[in-house]
Amino acid sequence: MARLTWLLLAACILTCLPRESDAGDVFTGFQVDDKNQYFIYLGARTPIVRTSGGTDLFVQATTGGFGYSFKTEGQLRDANVQSLVPSIGITKIIGGWALSALAGPQLRRIEEQRLNASNTIAYQAGVYGQLEAFYWHEKWNFLATGSYADLDNFFWSRLRGKVLAYKPEKGCCATYAGWDITGMGNADFRGVMTGPVGEVQVGHVFILARGGYQNNTTFHSGAYGGFEIYFPF
Repeated sequence: MARLTWLLLAACILTCLPRESDAGDVFTGFQVDDKNQYFIYLGARTPIVRTSGGTDLFVQATTGGFGYSFKTEGQLRDANVQSLVPSIGITKIIGGWALSALAGPQLRRIEEQRLNASNTIAYQAGVYGQLEAFYWHEKWNFLATGSYADLDNFFWSRLRGKVLAYKPEKGCCATYAGWDITGMGNADFRGVMTGPVGEVQVGHVFILARGGYQNNTTFHSGAYGGFEIYFPF
């Protein structure tokens, strides 16, 4: 029920926001690893002001859920975090590059399992910021993303490159292959994930699968996998 509430709130924010045109993006994804951790997210971005000079203002809302296990008193317990980030940003087109920055509040609901007692629930509010650099070419593209959340002084970044592997003369489906590397951490945690990605374009919908190797200061070595879906509207 809590996750549904976050999703409905995000949808309401996006529906009520004014926009200059119908051009926007919807993106979602899911990731799971061999340490019983998962992450799922849903977001949308839409422009509100466009200029002839290639500078746009946009609004974005994302909601996500993160599940993990932690050990206390010799017992392994579950926890999950739901978050909502409404934000406003700016994009500047320079040559083939799209450079973006956004910021907004981050709202969290944290639920942790307790032994022989009711789960603890806490609510937090903080600030979130993100930078992006995206380059698109007919046969390849590159994305660099970095973010910061002040609630736990957490940094997250990703580099991803893809090349066109197959494109039919007619019909479906263009296919891309590539690699990405993700790094994250704060004063108490460090982690890195890296592996191949494969993407298929079906009409205006892009479906990406990824997986590979991860290493962090909590669980050390492991594996992960997931998918992402993106489409303009």
